[in-house]
Amino acid sequence: MSAQPILVSVIISVQNEGIDLQTTLESMKVSRVDYHYEVIIVDEGSVDGCCDFLMHYKFDMPLRKLRAQSGMSSRQLGASHALGKYLIFCSPRLYFEDGWMEALLEPIQQGEADCTTPAFMAQGRPENLPRCEYPPGGLFASIYNFPAVSEQGEIPWLSWDCFAMSRQTLQELGGIESSFHTKEIETAELSLRAWLLGRVCYYVPHVCLTLVFRHNYPPDERADYWGSDVITFTRMHFEEEVIAETRELVLACDGEQFISFAREDLAEFRKKFLRIRKYDPVWLANRFGIML
Repeated sequence: MSAQPILVSVIISVQNEGIDLQTTLESMKVSRVDYHYEVIIVDEGSVDGCCDFLMHYKFDMPLRKLRAQSGMSSRQLGASHALGKYLIFCSPRLYFEDGWMEALLEPIQQGEADCTTPAFMAQGRPENLPRCEYPPGGLFASIYNFPAVSEQGEIPWLSWDCFAMSRQTLQELGGIESSFHTKEIETAELSLRAWLLGRVCYYVPHVCLTLVFRHNYPPDERADYWGSDVITFTRMHFEEEVIAETRELVLACDGEQFISFAREDLAEFRKKFLRIRKYDPVWLANRFGIML
């Protein structure tokens, strides 16, 4: 194994992923990249044995497995253990192309962006489709209909399946919030926070990764909490009108079942963030034509 320093940390959170993690690592292993990197696997309590193969798995780069901690985002946990200057957060269902890592990080290294996200080609159909018909052009339609732009350049929301930034940028943003069950809204909140603090999120469509959707068991039930997540998300950053509209949307789609899981103790977060943000959500909505 090379003794050169680690430049990139690839962080993958998993929970009952079947063979997805193994196929993702196999694809990463054979994709040719120039950078020396490490892989950090964070197991969020899998019971299907999806991480068992790691005990004897041969990988050309350093590979570590961590156990998720209650009350802390698993991706933030992985980032806190990372050695790389750059962090790439990946889902465990990806296939990679040669040179993907360098191309994804190039806009960051060139000073064009603070965070980047690639394009995807999907195989199969995701199991956890949003249960709502979001109003066209609205906030949640723009989040769930990735990408929200069609050409290379600035993008409002990073993809929850793969995004990159420097470790320093993540630290300056305050890390990944631990308030969410779903990776979709966790990533959207980080994207919004980045923009409101004056950072730039960037879409790199010439990096095209393959997403493979399989039916795993036990099924992922975290998507059931999307309603509480979107309410928490709006309470963190938006004004009462958007919060009320979001609550009505959740009630219409889901009833009261999961609303009680939304965080209410966000006064201190809002007070602190209002002091340091450079822009407000209306500015971002106007920039990308999102209706609030």
